[in-house]
Amino acid sequence: SRYLNKKEEAVFSIVKPSESSKTLDQLAQNIFFLVERFSSLDKVNEMNSFKLLVRLFEEQCLVADDEKSGEKLVTAKPNKEVASDSLQNPSDPDAGYSGHKGKGYQVQVTETYNPDSSEDKLSLITYVHVESADQNDANALLPALDNTKQREMAPDEVLADSLYGGDENCRKAKQDYGADVIAPVMGGGNKKGLSLDDFTVSKQGKILSCPQGHAPVTVKHKKKNYSAAFAITGYHRENCHRRHT
Repeated sequence: SRYLNKKEEAVFSIVKPSESSKTLDQLAQNIFFLVERFSSLDKVNEMNSFKLLVRLFEEQCLVADDEKSGEKLVTAKPNKEVASDSLQNPSDPDAGYSGHKGKGYQVQVTETYNPDSSEDKLSLITYVHVESADQNDANALLPALDNTKQREMAPDEVLADSLYGGDENCRKAKQDYGADVIAPVMGGGNKKGLSLDDFTVSKQGKILSCPQGHAPVTVKHKKKNYSAAFAITGYHRENCHRRHT
């Protein structure tokens, strides 16, 4: 009677924001009752709908002991505690959630390209992989390279978005598949100070000059890292004094 009457159907579509938390907790309590009531019945446990109900409860509900009444206190998890690979829709249990893309799926695609725009060459899609929307793009590069290598279509160079170009991906792509990964560096979001982009840097990673064109006083090299020190004088002191590794 709580859900099947026409008026009560609104619980799944029309809920006031002020009542949403209370409604979710009520739903969680009802799910808990059903799971507890039928968990010992084999025929019910074999039903896909019941398996989804159990999954929903485990992923999105909490159970605690009420100190006052001694009974089980069942509530819905806060949104931030619900995993992105949790059940989004019982009609599509494999779908995931992305805060950027929403619910559903995403696809990883690689395509050939010709660096010489003057030549008219055919571009071909060499790899396609459909996955849940909760998957991280950083984990998609190496499987794509492995797949294309097995089919003798591995690239020498990969142009990718910043998430694909982490240090470990770049290292393994070159080491295991002979591919150079070219991707934008992830930004730190701090615009107050100077960054490496403001300096003139050689191909070997050595700082040649500061934003004002001054050469460093000293340059030190340790393994793969360079550090440069600039003189603290006048305008240069206020704007360009930096030590970068």
